[in-house]
Amino acid sequence: MNNSSDFIPTDIMKPLHSIFVIILLSLACHIVSCSNSKLQETFNHAESLMESDPASALKLLSDIDKASLSGKAEKARYALLMSMALDKNFIDTTNFDVLQPAIDYYTNHGTVDEKLRTYYYQGRIFQNAGDKDKALNSFIKGSDIVSLSHDSLCIARLLVAQGIIYSEFYDFNGYISNYLKAAVIYKDKAHKNLEFDCLMNALNGAIIIHDFHRADSILSLCSHFSSLDNDQDKAIEGYRLSYTLNFKSVQELKNMIDTHSRSWNLDINGILNLALAYNRIGENETAQQLLAHIRQRASVYDTLKYQSINVAILEDMGKYEEAYWTYRDFSHRLDSINAFKFEQKALSTEEKHNIELQAQKDARHKSKIIWSCVGGIVVLAMGVVILLLLVRSNRTKKALALEKVRAKESENAKLKSEGEKLTLEKDRLALEKKNLQLEMDYKALEAENLAHRVATLETESDSLRALIDAKEELPGEVKDAIKVRIEMLNSLLASYITANDQYEKPYDAWVRELTDDTEAFMNSNRLAFQASHPNFIRYFEDHGLTTEEINYVCLYAIGLRGKEVGSYMKKRSHVNTSSAIRKKLGIDKHETNIGIYVRKLLKSL
Repeated sequence: MNNSSDFIPTDIMKPLHSIFVIILLSLACHIVSCSNSKLQETFNHAESLMESDPASALKLLSDIDKASLSGKAEKARYALLMSMALDKNFIDTTNFDVLQPAIDYYTNHGTVDEKLRTYYYQGRIFQNAGDKDKALNSFIKGSDIVSLSHDSLCIARLLVAQGIIYSEFYDFNGYISNYLKAAVIYKDKAHKNLEFDCLMNALNGAIIIHDFHRADSILSLCSHFSSLDNDQDKAIEGYRLSYTLNFKSVQELKNMIDTHSRSWNLDINGILNLALAYNRIGENETAQQLLAHIRQRASVYDTLKYQSINVAILEDMGKYEEAYWTYRDFSHRLDSINAFKFEQKALSTEEKHNIELQAQKDARHKSKIIWSCVGGIVVLAMGVVILLLLVRSNRTKKALALEKVRAKESENAKLKSEGEKLTLEKDRLALEKKNLQLEMDYKALEAENLAHRVATLETESDSLRALIDAKEELPGEVKDAIKVRIEMLNSLLASYITANDQYEKPYDAWVRELTDDTEAFMNSNRLAFQASHPNFIRYFEDHGLTTEEINYVCLYAIGLRGKEVGSYMKKRSHVNTSSAIRKKLGIDKHETNIGIYVRKLLKSL
């Protein structure tokens, strides 16, 4: 029995086989795309639950089959989200089994927020493992990019984690600064509890270094919080007592103790402060009872602080031998801490040296890359030059061939251009005729405008005469200014009416004489407006403009523009004067042109 494929021609079988392969590939890509899209939705959902419901976020991520992850970016995102979920569910890790794909990828790729989160959780793992130097190094790398990040909560957490290390290294200024910065972020995000905890830590640091002003400022901020829980209430009560111990007098301390009496709500640190307070006011038996209470009830407390307080109490009670042994133990512990500080400083110095060496190594590597790129660019440039020379040679040959063709075409073009010249000549004559008609229309319009202007000048002259006749009480300098303007207007009217240049000569002389003295002209101009438009001048006086500023405004009133005013005044302070006037008149510099504003005001008043 023959196979069915034997009846299908070979030239048809090959295309069918190709189509079948393409369909299978498309189907596989579609399945992978759908799977990837579903995985990204799971990632997005887990990230959205990270703050509000971290347990659900951890469950979503734990249900993902790691074998289904493909590509470095996908594995990195899973690693970062899983590390975040573990941390938020208080599952501390001391190895990088989970986070390593994120460290490998986001160090050189990804967004700034992803890099910041990676550095933060890397530092947290080092912190959990007790490697404070490496933890601090990771946090500092994160701090270098916080200005570009939008994840403010991660920035706040990084500041807090870094502050903890600063306190362990006894760098209390860095400790205070970090917690204050974090408090500001938590306040913006309305996380009141976290903000309060940050302020409490900052206050603790300020009290430790005996910084009264900073402690007073922080305590003032803390007093605005309401509805505190029991632990927060204990904390702030203890710090208020510590603040009074460090910065207030013995009498103020006694008043505070008497006020609270037995109503103290204190944590272990607060009880230690209370014991020191009783010692300070001379009630050593009560102080010793509080220390005994701490020793019997508390499993964890500040041993150094306990011993320093106990030494003072024993000395005041006359138990010098016991005070000596207690102080000896205290000194031994303190020496150990100082040795630790010195060791940490040495380690930090060594770490900085290693960082500098790595930076030098990176710089050399970058230099090699740069010079390699420069060499490649030079070679590429040489290739481009050679290619351009070849292209230019070919263009020259083509140009010679085209030149012959163009010579023949130019002869034909000459014959054609002569015919076009005749047409252009006709068009030119028609255009000249049209321009002549436009010129005649323009002169007619100019004559009409001239007549209108003469009428305006006559009206202005009559107005000024009437003003002099009607207001005998005008000051002499105002009358003089108006009379000069009337004579100028009369001469100008006579020249326009009679078209006689003789009338313009005295007018021109007056204009030059009056305008050459800038200050005299500006005063005369203001006086004329004061007589003819008193409300206009009064408006500026009511707005507090000086005489010089009103003179400046009157230049706009006669029709000058900003550049013309500045050119006429010849003063560098022209712009400053304009700005001061705008401010007094309440005119925004982008609102309107000051000249338009003044001329509109002149018409309306």
